Amino acid sequence: MGSKKTNVEYIMEGDRLNTFKSWIFSNRHPCNAQKMAEAGFIFIGSKQEPDLVKCFYCSKELDGWEKDDDPWSEHVSHAPYCKFAARKLSEEDMTLNQFLDIIYECRLKRIEEFFDQKLNTLDTLHALAKKKIGN
Repeated sequence: MGSKKTNVEYIMEGDRLNTFKSWIFSNRHPCNAQKMAEAGFIFIGSKQEPDLVKCFYCSKELDGWEKDDDPWSEHVSHAPYCKFAARKLSEEDMTLNQFLDIIYECRLKRIEEFFDQKLNTLDTLHALAKKKIGN
């Protein structure tokens, strides 16, 4: 059920909503697919974890949802550091500047993660070379 897209590709609420094809709660419950997508979540669940979701912005994974849970409140409660959740704004309620800020922050985060990976690889190679020279 999980997606092959990277988090940044889920900036659009409609793309997040499309991941909830097999969501466990119907639209008549507060914890419905639309509200989950609005609160920044993508569905990554499976048969073993039918309610596992992940925030496209902060990557926080949550499960154990109940039909009356409020996705925004749960998101803020479990990920108080998430700038997307802190806004508590649906895509429809955002200004263009707020939306562009989210895109910018997501892109910046992705670049930082890329360079962190490269630095870790270089650190590993350096340690291996140092060990080999030392022998």
